[in-house]
Amino acid sequence: MPLPKGPVLKTVLVTGFEPFPGMPVNPTALLMERLPRRLIHEHRGIRFQFEILPTTWAGRFEVTDRLRKDLSPDAIVHFGVDGSRRTINIETRAVNRATRVKPDASGAHAETALLEPGAERARTSTLPVRALYQAAARSGLPVALSRNAGTYLCNATLWDSIGSGIPAVFVHVPPLPRGRFDAKLSLQQMERAAILILEETRRRV
Repeated sequence: MPLPKGPVLKTVLVTGFEPFPGMPVNPTALLMERLPRRLIHEHRGIRFQFEILPTTWAGRFEVTDRLRKDLSPDAIVHFGVDGSRRTINIETRAVNRATRVKPDASGAHAETALLEPGAERARTSTLPVRALYQAAARSGLPVALSRNAGTYLCNATLWDSIGSGIPAVFVHVPPLPRGRFDAKLSLQQMERAAILILEETRRRV
């Protein structure tokens, strides 16, 4: 007589990025180290898998695509930093564009100006962005829905994850404050918002 099967464990892949030119300290890499200590690893049949991605165009396929295929997650929440942001931004779409001006962490540039020649111009985030926005807003911190994920690796990563068919979203955070008089969000504040976003994601998976 076959043994009864246990509940199927679902996985939410959560990623941050390594430093890159112009951003020697990436707060999202620090978040990937801190969040596992603040969130219950497995709850109600859903677990978080935290990873730090290389900030390279080659890593887009060698690391990030492999993670998606090896883990087969049920949802993906990417975190990245944007030096121009002052708020936490829930990205609502990715565009089929890649900057060829800004080098990656290895000094390389995107090979083409399109992420996927012949594909659509934009892809819409496939996790419920408004619900995640509302969750993050409960932190009391400034949060916004954004239609501009840029044209660097953050945008490319979201583009690929949406295209994989896995429900996905990207969250941009500001850089860390420099000095006591810098009013940008602290790492602890970003962490608070990230926890709310991830707990809401867990409820939605």
